[in-house]
Amino acid sequence: MTDYITKVSFWFSSEGASPADVIRRLLDMGFTPVRGAYDFIYHHESKEGMSDSDLSSAILEVSDALHAALSGFKVFYTMATHPADELADYVPLADIDAELEATRAELRAFEDDSFSDEE
Repeated sequence: MTDYITKVSFWFSSEGASPADVIRRLLDMGFTPVRGAYDFIYHHESKEGMSDSDLSSAILEVSDALHAALSGFKVFYTMATHPADELADYVPLADIDAELEATRAELRAFEDDSFSDEE
């Protein structure tokens, strides 16, 4: 049995909802923002993996929920569901933020050392 993720990409229109409104709605639904070929992913959680029947039901559930949540927002989106263990073509933004903060901490430490050496 395999775990799956649904990847979603968006196209916004100036005549539709703001990207911030769409993002808030997706975050409320449990989607994770990512950088890469897609904008968000939804991880279908399953303790023992998913059967084909479970996967079909999960895809329909997420598709219907996303459609209802974005009704009237005037955005276009695409969805693709893949095994979670496939080679990832995205990086969760939380991981990027953590790496960025670690780099900032290293720079601060380096600057502190550099200034203390000058004294």
